[in-house]
Amino acid sequence: MKTVRFVSKVLLAISRVLTAGYLLSFILSLVALSTGWSLNLVDHNSRFEICYPFTHLPFLLGEYNNGYMIMFLLLLGLYTLFFFLVSNVFTVFTQSKLFTAYGIRQLKIFYLGNLVLPLLSAILVSVVYKIESPVEILVILHMLLGVFTYFMAAIFQEGHNLQSEHDLIL
Repeated sequence: MKTVRFVSKVLLAISRVLTAGYLLSFILSLVALSTGWSLNLVDHNSRFEICYPFTHLPFLLGEYNNGYMIMFLLLLGLYTLFFFLVSNVFTVFTQSKLFTAYGIRQLKIFYLGNLVLPLLSAILVSVVYKIESPVEILVILHMLLGVFTYFMAAIFQEGHNLQSEHDLIL
């Protein structure tokens, strides 16, 4: 179990760094696309470059149309949320007691987020922008991850029930 806790702590740190990176990217993109700060329009205003702050070095690239920009911001925001929820799942495996109500709650939030949000987002974005196959594959992968996590949460619930019964006997 020591190895699991160690690996979980390392993955927790990595996922928190990724959460911060996606959050900063989301905020920079939102500010750039809404105000024009750190934004370059190229190819006759058909594409955009979001630059690193206070530089002219491109950081993020994309198509300059409303549908694409909505999808772009939505993906950055959802991956910020995804890595935050992943980090919360990793905190479960760093605890001394594994089968807890907190752990089950984190797994439920994670599997619901992976089952509902990608599909809902794809449907909403498809109204304003033509979704391509890589996005469809991501939706399917997140839904598979959600199903797998659902089974894991069910196992944790059973472990929690058994642990509670054991604690009552003692």
